Amino acid sequence: MQFHDGGAPADRAAADGSRGPDLRAQAMLDALGMLDEVDAAQFDRAFHDAPPSVQSELRALQAEVAADPAFLSASDELPPADLKVRTLARVMTEVDRQEADFAPIAHIGRTATRGTRRSVSSIDANDLVQQAMDLAVARSDSDRFARSSRVWRAAAFALMAALVAALVFQVSTQSLAARITEYALGAASPRQIFDTLDHPGALSRMERAVFHRGLSAGTGAGGTVTLAVDGAARKVFAVGLGLQVGGQYTLRLRSEGGASRDLVTFVAQRSVWSVEFDAGDELIRGLGSGELELVDERGQVILRS
Repeated sequence: MQFHDGGAPADRAAADGSRGPDLRAQAMLDALGMLDEVDAAQFDRAFHDAPPSVQSELRALQAEVAADPAFLSASDELPPADLKVRTLARVMTEVDRQEADFAPIAHIGRTATRGTRRSVSSIDANDLVQQAMDLAVARSDSDRFARSSRVWRAAAFALMAALVAALVFQVSTQSLAARITEYALGAASPRQIFDTLDHPGALSRMERAVFHRGLSAGTGAGGTVTLAVDGAARKVFAVGLGLQVGGQYTLRLRSEGGASRDLVTFVAQRSVWSVEFDAGDELIRGLGSGELELVDERGQVILRS
């Protein structure tokens, strides 16, 4: 037994055929997200009632529409930078125009004594774009100023550190000079002066010395070096003042024949420094007659006897 709705199969086929273009059009709009709630619900019911062949056709049509390059936007395409500013300008101008159109003709009662509200003037999009560009330039200048301020701040810290180091050097030099002055005036003992060298036995080395040699300023910076030669202990004790702190120096002996010999290389840890090294009989004899030179890292003679 067969049941039918009273209509002929040809009529139903004709109805399905006439509804096919509508379903295809709705399928395209649904793929683009352009159906409202009512049309979307109607299309959903019609899609489920359609035969499987029609459903497959609609799915293929929606996939083709979704993959159409005309409806796709490239990910690297960005809207113009002034689009937002221009849009806001158009909206604000339209709002201003509508407010002017719907403004009351006259005020009656208390509101008549009140000052009329100043309407918002029309905003030109070009002016807003220019303001946005000026703001971007100001931000760029601010960032550049912030970077330069960090550089100057670091330079100021470095300069302050150099000034502090120079102040410490000056204070230590003045302290030794004050001690020497006190010793010359009889207010300080030699032991108090040599205690500033932090070299144990410095005073005894000076007192037991067979002879002393002094080096004064040569072609370089000022300063002085005194050598105390202890023949019994085979030791040479050198104490100096005025050299650059942290600099490396070499004490050199130049014989009468012109031959040179490096005696000791040291680093001046303080403005007042001392160094001690061993010396044989031949070296002790050479120290008594040869010329002494103090050479810096560049090979320049800064002190000589």
